[in-house]
This record gives sequence, C-alpha cells and structure tokens, in this order.
Amino acid sequence: MIECDVFIIGGGPAGSIAAIKLVNAGFHVEVVEKSTFPRFVIGESLLPRCNELLDEVGILELVKNAGFQIKGGVTFQNEENESKIIHFKDNEGQKHNSSFQVRREVFDKLLLDHAEKLGAVVTMESEVIAYDEEDNIVTVVDVNGEEKKYHAKKVIDASGYGRVLPRLLDLQIPSHLETRQAVFCRVKNDIRLNTEIDGYIAVYTVGDNDAWIWNIPLSPTETSVGIVCSETYYKSFDMAPDTFWDEVIKNDPHAKIRYAPAIKINEVNMIGGYSSNVKTMFRKNFVLVGNATEFLDPIFSSGVTLSLESGSKAASLAIEELEGQTVDWQCDYQDYMMTGIDVFREYVDAWYDGRLQTILFSDKLTEEKIERKVVSVLSGYVWDEKNMFVHSPKKAVDTIYNLLK
Repeated sequence: MIECDVFIIGGGPAGSIAAIKLVNAGFHVEVVEKSTFPRFVIGESLLPRCNELLDEVGILELVKNAGFQIKGGVTFQNEENESKIIHFKDNEGQKHNSSFQVRREVFDKLLLDHAEKLGAVVTMESEVIAYDEEDNIVTVVDVNGEEKKYHAKKVIDASGYGRVLPRLLDLQIPSHLETRQAVFCRVKNDIRLNTEIDGYIAVYTVGDNDAWIWNIPLSPTETSVGIVCSETYYKSFDMAPDTFWDEVIKNDPHAKIRYAPAIKINEVNMIGGYSSNVKTMFRKNFVLVGNATEFLDPIFSSGVTLSLESGSKAASLAIEELEGQTVDWQCDYQDYMMTGIDVFREYVDAWYDGRLQTILFSDKLTEEKIERKVVSVLSGYVWDEKNMFVHSPKKAVDTIYNLLK
C-alpha cells in the first residue's frame, strides 16, 4: 500500500495545476496518468483567465517562454459577411488581456513535468480500475498488468473525458445540451488575410447556424481547424469524417479561401457526445475537477479555463482541509464552480439559439456600453460578480438581446 496525502487521477491541466499547488504547500502528491506524454488532445485555445491562474502558481513565465502563439482575442464571421472582432484588452480592467493558442501535447507535458520537478510523484501508462470510497483506497494497474493500491487523505479526479470516478461511482447524468460532433484536424500554409489579428481564434458560422468552424492559429504556418455541428446535421451528409470536413470547408465562403492552399498535417478526427454532467462534484473523500465534472461545448474555449480554475480551487481547499481547517465544499467549491459554468452555459445556449449572435453582430453593441462586460465573459472572467452576465446570466443575455434585436 502506497500512502500519500493526495492522489490525483490524470495529468492534464487540472491535475497538474492541483499537483503544483499541493507540492508547493509541502504535501506528498501521487499523480497517475493513463496515457504517456506527449499525447494529442483537442482544446488548444486558452483565455486570459488562464494566464492569471498560471501566474498564481508561478508558471506563467514558463508557459510564455515555451513560444506558444499569443492570442489577443476572437473574431466571429457569418455567411452574410457580418463580423465582430473581440479584443481581450477591451475587458472590464482585468489583470490579463491576452492568452495563448497551444499545442496541448506540449502544454500539458510542460505543466506535468513542472509538477514532477517540484516533487509530485508521476506514474504514466497506469489506469485506475477500482476505488474504495469509504477507505479512500485507489487500485491502479500499470502497463505490465501489475496492480498497486494507494491510500490517500484526499482523491482528486482530473481524468478528463475518461471520467473515472463518475463511472465507478455512478455519478454521470446526461447534459441538457444537444448531442454534437466535432470533426477536426491541423493544416499548414493557410492564408491569413489580416496580420493584425493573426493570433486570434476565428469562428465562422455555417449556413443558418447549422454548424460553426473553429480556426486556431498555432503558429504562423499551422492552424487547428474544427467543425462543430449537431449529430443530425452530421448524419445528413452520410459521409466519413474526412470527407465531411472537406465538404464543409470547401463550401464555406470564408474557409474555402483561407484553406485553398492548405495541406492537412494529420488525419481528420472526430469526437461526439462530449457534453457531460455529474450528480455531485465532491463527497467526503474525493473531488472532481476539469472535464471529469461538467464539459459544455468548445464554442467559447472554456474547457482549459474551467479545468485550471477547478484544479486550482480544489487544491487550495484540499490544503486547508489537510491543515485541519473546516472546508465547506458545497459552498466554496461546487457552488463557486457552478457560478462560472452557468455563465458559460448561458452563452453556449444563446449561441446555438441565436440570441448571442444577434448581440455580437449588432452595430449597437458598443453604443449600449455593455461590450466590455461581454468581452470579460469571453476572456474567462466568469466569477466577477460585478458583471451582470455573471450574477444574472440569463436575464442579462435576454435583456441585451431584446434591446439589440
């Protein structure tokens, strides 16, 4: 039996930032990761809030020095040639005005390697197969089939889409969001028409909001390109993922120009049914962080932001608990995280039903003096209660929509 203070399932951003915080506080941390790094993961676009979280644990300079593409904002375009450029610098005065577009295989390894350098014990290619919740014992099997048992004071599940504890403890519940597909690959040598916003993520709306395309510049010559649509829309094409990708790209008025000379540098991949939810984010001996809790949708690049936020928050509360303080996990963790998740969820709902697109493409947005509040949300500052979109997200979106439509 291996004894530790905290056992972390998964070495992605949520697990790594939690490990960094915990080892910096002097605790014995064991991290077990199913895969081997570097490994490809989708979700390459970060928000300014991420910079603040990375800075809090002392690794922002490490990330800056890795040479990732600087991301200064986002552009939205539809087939009617309406467009909106969101500059993160136009937020409500938050600390950070930009973030990064990252190759996750590099970013994730950078964070996990740093956690290990600080003292976290990292074991790769090992899978959690059982969890005794009452005694807080985790059973792991490695790549050779050897079993090990870990006894922890706290377990943090940062297993991402694997959702280890939700599966083992029957915590999964359906998301209210419609089932969607993401079909994606990376290309090189696409045409960039506006060098002033070269690092910005671009979002192209396809048809009458039938789908949307993400365009994430990872370097001056390489771009991640993904198509997100409903399962029904995808099936209507009756095509394999690579053929579907080609068909949508060549028929979109913006994408067909941008990617005319581009060359795919990896296979087209697809992930579907990614939205998730859970009955609870915690119980006495464990806490769920990152995509192991609730994943919404890629439209506003909220995934890594919520992962870093939850991993950091859970680690801070675990430290307090391990030091003998009383922690209200419902209020200080689950309710806190749900504040930000609910803001992003309302924006996701409003994107797909058209309310948010009406707001974004309105020429009255600046005149109504609410643009900075919108920019702050799109920058990931979804816990700022001074922002009406945070303390009353649905009411705020509906009110602004009715004013601008």
